Amino acid sequence: MLRRWFRAAWLAFCAALAGHAASGQVLDKIFLNSTVLITYSVTAPGSVDSSATPTKPQQPLVVNGTGFLLFGEVGISKAKVYLVLNRHTLPPEGHPKDVQLRMVVRENDGTSKIEEISVPIVGSDGKYLASVRLHRDPTTDVAAVNIATAAFGSKFESLIEAIKTGKYLNSSMLLPTQKMSAEGIGVGSQVYVLGYPAAIFDPRNVSPVLRVGVISTDPQEGFNFNEELRRTMNFPEHMNGFLLDANIYPGSSGSLVVLANENCGCNKSSGQRPYILGIVSGSIPIFDASLRAYSRIGLGMVYSADTIREVLDSFSR
Repeated sequence: MLRRWFRAAWLAFCAALAGHAASGQVLDKIFLNSTVLITYSVTAPGSVDSSATPTKPQQPLVVNGTGFLLFGEVGISKAKVYLVLNRHTLPPEGHPKDVQLRMVVRENDGTSKIEEISVPIVGSDGKYLASVRLHRDPTTDVAAVNIATAAFGSKFESLIEAIKTGKYLNSSMLLPTQKMSAEGIGVGSQVYVLGYPAAIFDPRNVSPVLRVGVISTDPQEGFNFNEELRRTMNFPEHMNGFLLDANIYPGSSGSLVVLANENCGCNKSSGQRPYILGIVSGSIPIFDASLRAYSRIGLGMVYSADTIREVLDSFSR
């Protein structure tokens, strides 16, 4: 009797494993294909001595970050394509500057390849172009860039797939904070964080690195930073978002935060929609007195999906 029970349990276990393997990855590829690595370089000018002879310029500093693409009104001849990212990962105003996006593009012969696509950010007048929008609150670290021209001109694979399949990230997936509680999302909910920590990527593809985190503070209340953090880290007094228990590193800024749920954002058909909960802004360090240095404690800052929507809405004004 016991032997038959064990054999039946073993067969059921094997069948479950086989079913899981056959189902493939949990997170839909539209999330992976829409998360991009952002890069640009900044060259510090050489100093000038008393004889007015410039010293050798410093080596360019490479800045890396993450962003993700949101689409709208997708069609053969037109579409809205927005790159959502952090304000602090944009090149500063002052000099003309582009950023590079690591994208898969479609060749004329139908093949695909990975390219670094340049997207203008700062114009010849030293100001942000009209395609760049910042959140109206200067302390909110969220921005967006209209990159429809670059997407069509360079034949982004993600845009072509959006047109062909009708599957793409769009603003309807941005879950309002006021609806999170009704959906059972709050402190303790697990999320996926998609980005490029330390600019780590596989040269064979454009898939980001997925990490898992847990919502650590009440999204309904936002988060108020204490005076010490505001003074030492220049954090805002209030953040419309939440803290995240996850390892966040340089390069993770701008990472997409998605609800980790079998019924949300997966390949299986479901009545529930995939939810985008926000965008990573950075991590919270602490000062270790014994080491006399700052160290990371595994707490990330996430701005809510509401802040993303507010920036996108500014394009229609």
